[in-house]
Amino acid sequence: MKKTLVAATLAAFVGTGGAVCAADLNPVSLKDVPVEVPATIWTGFYIGVGGGGGAVNHDIKLGFGRVTADLNGMGGDGGFGTVEVGYDRQFGRFVGGIFFNYDFTSIGSSATISLGRNSLSASYDLDNMWSAGGRLGYLVNSNTLAYVLGAYTQADFTVSPSNKFIGNQTYSGFSVGGGLETALGGNWFLKAEYRFTALDTQTLFHNDCVTVTDNADIHQGRIVLSYKLGAGLEPLK
Repeated sequence: MKKTLVAATLAAFVGTGGAVCAADLNPVSLKDVPVEVPATIWTGFYIGVGGGGGAVNHDIKLGFGRVTADLNGMGGDGGFGTVEVGYDRQFGRFVGGIFFNYDFTSIGSSATISLGRNSLSASYDLDNMWSAGGRLGYLVNSNTLAYVLGAYTQADFTVSPSNKFIGNQTYSGFSVGGGLETALGGNWFLKAEYRFTALDTQTLFHNDCVTVTDNADIHQGRIVLSYKLGAGLEPLK
């Protein structure tokens, strides 16, 4: 009986030691196990709100027959708010999309012209503008997108004091720019963007003697917080 008990004890000890040796020969640690990081999904419709600051520059020309004069330097700056909707589609590390945004602004321009003892003052305010276009970006990492954009733009200006010759003016043109967008988590995204808008030339006044034209451009920096439907983190497999 004693011999049997001793033999069983030795066998158990040998078995345990073998398992320990096997573990030493094939060490496994949690830090050696690869960790899968969920990737951000960029495909989906989104809606966003934001704002920023901008500046408007006017190149006004006066024509008197064959003689022309430039009134460069008329311009102003101010803030604006924006609402935006769009759709993005992800293709590997590239993201392409379309968007529409509407800006309501407080950017005003003013100028004073002295005529002897008299002077004429006027303001030219950018009331609102909208853009429709597309963008193309590259994912620097799964959570950060660097992109460029292009869009058709219309802008509405109001002249004050208004008169029968010069009233509200609607300009059209194109916008180009770029920015960075980051995924904040869940379906929330935040982007910082710069845009340059070149508008067409408008005739403000014309008769047999005098022609007044204006060519305007707009610079904007904006930040937009967006909520994207169907986006977020791709589940781990």
